[in-house]
Amino acid sequence: MSKNFVHFLFLFVIIIIGGYFIHTSVVNYFSLKRNTDIINFSYIFNGIFTLIFTLVIIGLSKKFKDQLGFIFMAGSLVKIGIFLVISNLSGFDINKNVFLDFFIAYAICLALEVYCVSKILNTIK
Repeated sequence: MSKNFVHFLFLFVIIIIGGYFIHTSVVNYFSLKRNTDIINFSYIFNGIFTLIFTLVIIGLSKKFKDQLGFIFMAGSLVKIGIFLVISNLSGFDINKNVFLDFFIAYAICLALEVYCVSKILNTIK
């Protein structure tokens, strides 16, 4: 397993779990009427997709170093599309009231993906 992925995995676990607990604590503290199922689904989906996608990016970084940015952008688009399809099939109502419940988890994972891809791009010569 790559040293980059192990470092990313350690950082990812700490940040995603911390983000989840902060998110749910804020929702509970302010007694917001939220469907916690969408929050749980969002963190699980984004977490799994980010881990798989980052592993793919690390695997492709040697062979497709010039196209890595485009692969990253395509992966981000695919992530949103798959999330919307799965959430609609699961019966989750995605509207403006629950947008932040998805977007917070998405933004956390996206920031971690950007960090990992930028580290990879800085090491490729």
